[in-house]
Amino acid sequence: MYEQANSVGGTWVFTENIGKDQNGLPVHSSMYKNLRTNLPKEVMAFPDFPFPESNQTSFVHHSEVLDYLETYKKHFGLEKFISFHTVVSRVHPVVTEDNTKWEVTTKCLKTELVETNIFDSVMVCNGHYSVPVIPKIPGIEQFTGSFIHSHDYRVPEDYQGESVLILGGGASGTDICIELSKQAAQVYLSHNNPLLTTRLPTNVAQVKGVERCIGPGAFLLGDGSKVQASAVILATGYEYTFPFLSESCKITVQNRRVQALFKHLVSVEHPSMCFVGIPVQICPFPQFDLQIRYFVKLITGQVKLPTRAEMLADSEQEMEWKKNNLQMPEKYFHKMGALQWKYNKEMAELGGLKPIPQGVENLYNAVHERRKSNLPDYKKDSYSLEGEKGFSGNIFVHEKGTYRKI
Repeated sequence: MYEQANSVGGTWVFTENIGKDQNGLPVHSSMYKNLRTNLPKEVMAFPDFPFPESNQTSFVHHSEVLDYLETYKKHFGLEKFISFHTVVSRVHPVVTEDNTKWEVTTKCLKTELVETNIFDSVMVCNGHYSVPVIPKIPGIEQFTGSFIHSHDYRVPEDYQGESVLILGGGASGTDICIELSKQAAQVYLSHNNPLLTTRLPTNVAQVKGVERCIGPGAFLLGDGSKVQASAVILATGYEYTFPFLSESCKITVQNRRVQALFKHLVSVEHPSMCFVGIPVQICPFPQFDLQIRYFVKLITGQVKLPTRAEMLADSEQEMEWKKNNLQMPEKYFHKMGALQWKYNKEMAELGGLKPIPQGVENLYNAVHERRKSNLPDYKKDSYSLEGEKGFSGNIFVHEKGTYRKI
């Protein structure tokens, strides 16, 4: 395994730095100082390695997730398989009549040694929360205040007394909105989704999406109204990007859709390559575990893929179903949410794998409903799963010193 940083953790490695890191490379992490998970730890763990029970808080600080990953690495003795401080610059398939091998070129950031090694298969696990989507806002050159993407947001104190316009009503936008409400004079949550039904702080207002900037601090919204802001934070998502893949890998990204993948995972053209963690709005670690176990069975010959034509048709049928039944644009092809459970069960069935416990699904759904009604306070809840790793499906919430079944 090649890792550019000096530790495991990826996006969970917090740094106060923005822009470039100590090696002159773009800062990878989008963590901010006070971030706590928006999922309870009870649904986040790998199936064979629960979070420590010592912490009764369900929604943990990002440093605790990083500690969990470090402990996982040590428990399973993984460090000897990881080359830290190593940048992957090129991945290229070498195709023969018999099989496909992979040329992987790397550079050690400490020694500047460049190497090319040959592998039988490749797992791409570079994440997709590090390269911001920056929308084009007409007239934005007139704006004179602070203007950043949430990738560079770190602390709320920078916005003391400000009027802040946040673009985007997803997880990052709403989390930062709640945090800033304790420091900013006014927060505008600007989005084109259906209005959030949650209780919100008194200094937070939901407004329509931005049409254009019309002055040094003025913005015209989609419904014709206007707002004044001294700071803008773009919570507009991230790009899928794989700059190290050669053209021969035949992987493209169009309208935020990675193509061509079977089940959001396996390269259709070169099935000895997979892309772990492409779906969004999921319980990440349990799904990653399923994806990797399936791929291992694939490359060891324990499971078989459909034909190339069948794999391509499967993806197109999924896209058409989402368009017709969910009115979901193509750019949300990898967005799952409630759809993740069908996907997870299908991957488990295809791979002959143990499914994710029913309790995990039940708790995820319960938290989703709780979040919709009480965004400011839902992270104060603590939960417990009943039975062996949640397979009973029963969940409990901590109230008044004890746990109540829900």
